[in-house]
Amino acid sequence: AISGAGKTFTMKLMALRLREKNIQTFILAPLKGHEFRRACHNIGGEFIQISPASQNCINIMEIRKNDKTANLRLDGEAIERSELSAKIQRLHIFFSLLIPDMTHEERQLLDEALIKTYAGKGITHHNESLYDDTGNYKPMPILGDLYAVLMESAETKRMANILNRLVNGSASTFNQQTNVRLDNKYIVLDISELTGDLLTVGMFLALDYVWDKAKEDRTQEKAIFIDEVWQLIGASSNRLAAEFVLEIFKIIRGYGGAAICATQDINDFLALDDGKYGKGIINNSKTKIVLNLEDEEAQRVQSILNLSDTEIMNITHF
Repeated sequence: AISGAGKTFTMKLMALRLREKNIQTFILAPLKGHEFRRACHNIGGEFIQISPASQNCINIMEIRKNDKTANLRLDGEAIERSELSAKIQRLHIFFSLLIPDMTHEERQLLDEALIKTYAGKGITHHNESLYDDTGNYKPMPILGDLYAVLMESAETKRMANILNRLVNGSASTFNQQTNVRLDNKYIVLDISELTGDLLTVGMFLALDYVWDKAKEDRTQEKAIFIDEVWQLIGASSNRLAAEFVLEIFKIIRGYGGAAICATQDINDFLALDDGKYGKGIINNSKTKIVLNLEDEEAQRVQSILNLSDTEIMNITHF
């Protein structure tokens, strides 16, 4: 729908009704996050603002401890996988958004630097290394630890200089341990104070955190709302991030969840790789809600959803 047609209202309405059914609800708001604040407070939800001016932080380097009780009950003993390897794959997406022109060589050097950073905290590819003597997870590295490793070599200094903005610069609030929790049943993550390239980075950061929480217990129903999803699957993003979002829409039902997204610009929504990711999300969505559109966008939607001329006439005159 176009701006002002009622996307935010529709999302809030759906989210509040899901919350009434005791379904865990997450909302990612990259633009105009304040529009979700009142409903969140009135229902006793948790409103978390992620911005350079906020004290709230999600440590992107954190390997999160998940409760595997439900999965063990459903599947029995699972095949052991390296938590560190899985985390580093996600970190490559984060850094590809932060440094869009990263070369293949730099990507390899970054990989080595990440392994070295975690090794500095005693964490290796063996999952037992995540635990200290008391059975708790060891303290996790933060971006500043990676920055120090990158500064050690001339080959990685360019990446370190770009990362410095999040370590010592104007966005240094990103350089601390996670200090927010996702235990509330209704959570809004407001990242609208971030601007430019940091908005896409912050959006991925929040979605990565929420996705870890959503996968924790398949027996619990949950819903993830992503407003202005084109930020992560459009021209301002890249294939790695877009694949990550599309994967959520493909497999979230297997985790007892639903994914809901909204966009006001269908051209941005279908801008990356000839619309591969936007079309993939549409094809994996059982329900499509179309509100008022301008003529040009309505015609594009008509070809994607195979709508009739009468339906398009209604859409442009809502």
